[in-house]
Amino acid sequence: MFQGEIFVLLGHNGAGKTTTVSMFSGMIEPTSGYMSVFGETETEMIRNQLSICPQHDTLYDDLTVQEHLQMFAAFKGLK
Repeated sequence: MFQGEIFVLLGHNGAGKTTTVSMFSGMIEPTSGYMSVFGETETEMIRNQLSICPQHDTLYDDLTVQEHLQMFAAFKGLK
């Protein structure tokens, strides 16, 4: 991942996409291994660096992709 860019995680069913996102967001604890985002390893600090836009249930048909990103950025306190 590169700062200032959008990262997309793709894979087939069962590949571990949801599990990976859940670990980075702090929803579940990793059982082993190491994770970092921009060099940060503390879950709380990682959560402050990420925004997650799920593919369902939170998107609005009348908003564009840019408007969705702006909305989620506003949720995180970004301008």
